[in-house]
Amino acid sequence: MRILVTSTPGAGHVHPIVPIARALTDSGHEVVWATAEEGCARVAALGFDVAPAGMGSRARMRQLLATTPGFMDLAPRSRRAVAFGGLFGRIAAPVMRDDLVAVFDDVRPDVVVHDIAELAATPMAVARGIPHVTVAFSGVIPTGTVDHALDEVAPLWAAEGVDVAADLGFADHLYVHPFPGAFGAPPPGPTTRSIRPLHVDGAGDQDPPPDWIAALGQDRPLLYVTFGTELGPRAPWGDLPATLGELDVDVVATTGSGVPRETLGVVPPNVHVEEYVAQRFVLDRAAVVVSHAGAGTLLAATGRGIPQLCLPVAADQFENADAVARAGAGLVLEPDERGPADLTTAITRLLGEPTWRDRAAAVAAEMEALPHPRELVPEIEALTST
Repeated sequence: MRILVTSTPGAGHVHPIVPIARALTDSGHEVVWATAEEGCARVAALGFDVAPAGMGSRARMRQLLATTPGFMDLAPRSRRAVAFGGLFGRIAAPVMRDDLVAVFDDVRPDVVVHDIAELAATPMAVARGIPHVTVAFSGVIPTGTVDHALDEVAPLWAAEGVDVAADLGFADHLYVHPFPGAFGAPPPGPTTRSIRPLHVDGAGDQDPPPDWIAALGQDRPLLYVTFGTELGPRAPWGDLPATLGELDVDVVATTGSGVPRETLGVVPPNVHVEEYVAQRFVLDRAAVVVSHAGAGTLLAATGRGIPQLCLPVAADQFENADAVARAGAGLVLEPDERGPADLTTAITRLLGEPTWRDRAAAVAAEMEALPHPRELVPEIEALTST
């Protein structure tokens, strides 16, 4: 089979598809991946043929802010309903559609596999009679968010000569869900498949661990603090570094690119700051993970049974954080609850109360029991015969 994979360019959207795409290539199928120029090097480094298509993340966000008055005045928890349809539908999808026309003609795919936030491929596949597979990177997208996106993408579906599906076509053929049941039920329906999320190595992840990490987490707990690779200056550092300096812990904090060191204020001696460290080096030693609850970090910590303190900022992060809290595997602090006393209390609880680690371990076991992505291959192959 010829498989066309389409995604937005961020690592958090690319990496969830990689194990499925690799399983397909391992089974002898041809995979071509289309994503924005800024993500092409990442996809090529992962071993796939890649075609540039679509809009970069920063350009997309600049356009949303320029065309959506009052967006930043919305409460942080309310922004996703507007942002999902605006960013991925109204702004990015028409650009992606224009670029994908030639890609569809060149690849002539038998099946399309797409990131749930890449909203151009679905109507194009529907119009061409090609089955498609939707790959989610976190939990179920709320109904209100989908409803808003329907209005944003309706013109694109109409341009393809098809009626927009009530669920954006997510469940037409296969819908791939990466969360364990403890984080919330998957979407109901016969096409939903839950799979085990797998770690995907990034740049430098095959390098040996840095020398400085060997001494950390030996005599006192190690906290891993990260806000992912894309949040940059929007990350909620605030009182966090100074607060961590008052605790008897070792800390590894990664900032991502484009964050000046002074953003963190005076860094205490027990806090080691790097732009990037391969997560596996830190997670193997961590007692608690403090993060934005981005799906990649959240699932990596979950897979190791590590309690989490979630400080969500945007997108699906609030819903991801709520899922961790519901499962009893961590705590959530809202944007107005992140002062020194709040942070100290939350971290002390996660370190000192065994229940958190017990629940985190139970969720990890549930996630490990989910089907491996390779088990999807026969079902994807069968789509071409229906």
